[in-house]
Amino acid sequence: MKNKMIPDYPIMYKMNFTNGRLMKFQFDDFLFLYVYSGEGTICVSGINHPLSKGCGWILARNEHISFHTESFMQVVHIRISEEAVTEYLLRATSPAMTDAENEDINVMTVTNHVLLQGLISGIEAGVDNNFRANQPLTYLKIQECINVLTYLRPGLHNWFSRMNSLQRINLKDFMECHYQDNLPLEQLAQASGRSLSTFRRDFLKVFGTTLGKWLLTKRLEEAYVLIKEKKIKPSEFLLDLGFESFSHFSHSFKAYFGIQPSILLKESIVK
Repeated sequence: MKNKMIPDYPIMYKMNFTNGRLMKFQFDDFLFLYVYSGEGTICVSGINHPLSKGCGWILARNEHISFHTESFMQVVHIRISEEAVTEYLLRATSPAMTDAENEDINVMTVTNHVLLQGLISGIEAGVDNNFRANQPLTYLKIQECINVLTYLRPGLHNWFSRMNSLQRINLKDFMECHYQDNLPLEQLAQASGRSLSTFRRDFLKVFGTTLGKWLLTKRLEEAYVLIKEKKIKPSEFLLDLGFESFSHFSHSFKAYFGIQPSILLKESIVK
């Protein structure tokens, strides 16, 4: 149930709500709300939370939310997609989890801070310059939002991971997007919304082999296409494909295809 009164933009700056408004809505994404001015109440899972100027709230995905204004309000909302959270989890280092952050709650607060004010000011400047039409810039601003929030409240890193795990990402699609990344197994598992043991079990079920063998095969097969069909030198794509050294790549390529990559390149150029 998505309220048509809430525009379907990733970032909406200063939504204006008159006094006494009652709205109900639900988003597929995580949602960050920042109260620019005014007061009100937000109800999540039957629990009321007061809204006041300068406060920030992060809500889990697919939450049914009731929003009631008690004065004229201006609210900034940023929708944080599953893809954006996954990208963050792949790049960030997980902090130690405290007992307070280990709660299975679906809404988290962030106190006002100069970094939060800077984020909002940047959004205001972007809106003034119509950055909604620029998807890469919008995505960068969403990533900035995640980094600011997790800096101000480090436990949000594990909260995002835990909330993401409630709806596990399609493993095949996930690996097709990230097979070139040289990341620890633990980080891949977390970003896909799985524990380490669940990731290993699901991976074997989906791909019929281990992560290491699948990654090597996937990268070698793409390297073969780049050399044979596009006639690209291995030195130009090794790092992009996730290979850390030419010697390792050359040895693995010869073992898999029965031919040295340099010889394949020469034969492809001659043809």
